Amino acid sequence: MAQKTLVHMGYHGTIEVDTSDYSLHGSILFIDEKFVYSGQTFEELEYNFQNAVKNHIHLCRQQGQEPPFSDELP
Repeated sequence: MAQKTLVHMGYHGTIEVDTSDYSLHGSILFIDEKFVYSGQTFEELEYNFQNAVKNHIHLCRQQGQEPPFSDELP
């Protein structure tokens, strides 16, 4: 069965396919900021999603905010 979302550290992200060039892209769900990621393979998409989550967490902490899903963070 195909995954409908990506999950990392309590964050969920979309999986979308652009049929014009069969590239993959998505965005992190349930946060106020727009964090997007893309890839040519599912593995690349997942890797870039994980990096987007880490960048979002880093940005939150830089701004003195607690990341929304901080209870799930190590």
